[in-house]
Order: sequence, then C-alpha cells, then structure tokens
Amino acid sequence: MNYKKFIPIQAHELPKFLLTSFMMVLTLYIYSIVRNAKDAIIISNVGAELISTLKLFGVLPFAIIFMVAYTKIIDYLNRVTTYHVVNWFFMSFFIVFDLFLYPNTHLIHFDLSNMIAKLPALKYFFVMVENWSYSLFYIMSELWGSMMLSLMFWQLANQIYSISDAKKFYSLFGFVGQIGLFSAGSFMMLFTKTGTTWQTSLHYITSSILLSGILLSIALFVLGNYLVGNDIINGTRTKSKKKKPGLVESLKYVFSSKYIGLIALLVICYGISINLVEGVWKKLIQIVYPDPKDISNFGGKVQMYTALATFTAMLASSFVLRIFSWRTAAIITPIIILITGVPFFIFVSYKGWFANTLDVTSTTILFFAVIFGATQNVLSKAIKYSFFDPTKEMAYIPLDEELKAKGKAAADVIGGRLGKSGGAIIQWSMLSFITGSTLVSLAPILSIIFVVVMCIWFIAVIKLNKEFKIKSSDSN
Repeated sequence: MNYKKFIPIQAHELPKFLLTSFMMVLTLYIYSIVRNAKDAIIISNVGAELISTLKLFGVLPFAIIFMVAYTKIIDYLNRVTTYHVVNWFFMSFFIVFDLFLYPNTHLIHFDLSNMIAKLPALKYFFVMVENWSYSLFYIMSELWGSMMLSLMFWQLANQIYSISDAKKFYSLFGFVGQIGLFSAGSFMMLFTKTGTTWQTSLHYITSSILLSGILLSIALFVLGNYLVGNDIINGTRTKSKKKKPGLVESLKYVFSSKYIGLIALLVICYGISINLVEGVWKKLIQIVYPDPKDISNFGGKVQMYTALATFTAMLASSFVLRIFSWRTAAIITPIIILITGVPFFIFVSYKGWFANTLDVTSTTILFFAVIFGATQNVLSKAIKYSFFDPTKEMAYIPLDEELKAKGKAAADVIGGRLGKSGGAIIQWSMLSFITGSTLVSLAPILSIIFVVVMCIWFIAVIKLNKEFKIKSSDSN
C-alpha cells in the first residue's frame, strides 16, 4: 500500500507541517477542555435551557465586539503580535476565573428573583445576568473556538500554504490535531476522577490551559523566526503605500462581498443545525447526569470517541480533497449531519412509543437517547473537522489580503456566532413563550426547522462552488 496517497508529505515540508500541526493540537486541546468545562458549569448549576439565552444575549454581542475590535487592531498590529495579544487575553481570563471568580460566586452573584417574577418571559435573561461569572466563562470558552481556532489558527495556515498545499495538508492538520481532542477527553476524565472536588478539577484544567497557551506562543515564535518568516505570516510579501481603510470602509467592503456571504452562510447553517440537535441532547444529559463531575466525565468520553472517529475520517478526507472536486468534499458534511440528526429527533420525539415497544423504563430510554445523541455528536464533529473545516479554509485562499483577514473575521467569528445564536433564538423564543415547554418537548418542532436549514446549506455549497472555481482560476 502506498502511504503517500494518504500522507503526501515531502521531507522538506515536514518541519513546517509538524509545527503547524502542533499548534492545532494545542488549540484544539484548549477548545475541547473549556467546551466541556463550560457545559458542566452551566448545565449543573443553572440548567441546559440557559444555553440558548447565553448564545443569543451573551456570545453573539461579545463576538460582534471582538470582530470590530479585531478589524481595527489588525490595521495597527501585525498578525504575529495580534495572535499573541488574543492568546494571552484568553489565558488571563481563565486564570482570573479559576483563582478569583469561581471560588467567590456566593459573594459576587446576585438575586434577581423579583425581576423574574415581574417579567417571566425574560426569566432566562435574568438568570444569565445573576449568574454572571458562569455566563462570562461560557462566553469566553465559546469565543476561544471562534477567535483562536477558526480565525487565528486558520488565518495563519492560509498565509503560509497555497491552494495546492491546502489540498494535501489541511485535512492532515485536523488528523494530527485530534491528539488535542483525545488528550482533552483523557485529561478531563483524569481531572474529574471519583473523590476529586470540582474546584480542584478546575485548578487542574486551568493549569493545563495555561501550559498550552505558553507553548502556542513559543511555537509561533519558532515558526516565524526559523521556518517560515514573520513577513510571510504577516502578509507583507508585497508592500503597498495605500492609506489603510477606516473601520467603516473595511466593514462595508467585507459585508458587500457575495463570496464572503456564501462562506458565512455555510458557517451559519452548520451552527444552527448543530445547536438545534445539541440543545435537546444537553437537556437529556442534565436529566441523566446532574453532577458537574459526571457531566465532565461523560463529556471526556465523548471527546475521546470523537477524536478516534476523526482520525479515521481525516484519512479519507485527505484522499477525497486531492482526488475529487471541492463541491464533493464540501457537501459531505451536511449529508452526514442530516442523516444522523433526523433519526435522533425522531427517537426523542417518540421516546414514549419506543419505551413501550422495547418494554423498558423511562430512565433507560433517556439513557439510550443520551447515547444516541452522543453518537450523532461524535459523527457530526468528526465530519466537521475532516471535511467542513478544510473545504471552508480552502475557500479563503484565493482572496485578497483584506478579505483574507477581515472577511474571515466576519464569516467565521460573526457567522459562527450568528449560526449558534440563530439556533439559540429559536429555542429561546419557544421556551419563553410556550408555557411549560422544555427542549425535549420541543423536539418535533425543532426537527422541522432542522431539515429546512439543511436544505439551505446544500444550496449554499452549490453556489459557493461556482464562485470558488472563478476565484481560483483568477488567482492562478
């Protein structure tokens, strides 16, 4: 068997590939472990229903603020410096939360029960505000994925690799990067072992995050000074004396791009579809696992299985990206999410019928539903990392420097948040105005919306494929 069909790396390409992959491992490790921790904190202390409110009224506004700040900062700081600034902003917050905020929640949180009684339709908004430190941790954990993974890492990769390189390496980055996901699952299980308090577990989690953040900065330093060159990373291969556009002009240029709009639509559809499924699944997890340690331990297992599934999918992705068209690779993700998401909604919607047919207790059927949802989540994330991320990132490569930097910030950061917030506003609206509803009881309605979103996703892939062909031929 010729291994180069799946791992097409030449000897001279290996140092740059290995260091970039190492950065992916570290970024994915932090992304995975804080994602697990934030869910454990919110689900166990407040409830899964708050998640949609957090994504709508917390994560989305912060994402817009971050994107506007980024588009301004990038005009004054080069990409290398910006990477370090963003990285250490997040590191600082996670340290402050662990050492000062979380141990003192009984002092810094406040009671808004009177406001909730007066305005019950805004119950979850007030719950978010009164538990503000938990909410802020959730927001920052979500934004790590948007800023450091979707924006900073992939922008770095897009600067130092060509389209032909991307076809060879991008799926392999995800393949090696799954070491980070697997490690996050393994360490989370270790940190939350039986007999360990959640406060102690959080200390361990934060220490591992800090070490990873330090290694990220060191890796970028080595990449820029010894392997690639900071000029290439900073996008200064050709210099221009043109006056830099102002913030308003930059945003107008970015948001008037049809091409960026189509990429953003892909990201939005992914975010909505995953959020609709995960909202219901996480409510089931809350019912089956009420303790934060148990939630984190279960989440660690899911992450480990996701990493193993992604390892396999990545090998296939590397082959598909080089042999088949961009459209073929890009359309695989919505197909898999559709054929795993619909059966999950059917199972949850008719769990009573399944319990009677299988002659099992309601507790058993809930456990089955959690496992069903975990399977859907594992497969969806594996395909997302293997096909969705590489094809999306390839789409940025033929763009000019302005759209590469600021267009990516708009499509990935804002588009990603709009996607998750789109699913969140659907869930929040139903929970707020349908009396007595829960995410589980809303599953039949959510399934219909899910299918509509998937249809839009298919159309967006087809349209973007036409634009990608034109841009690629122009850049060549």
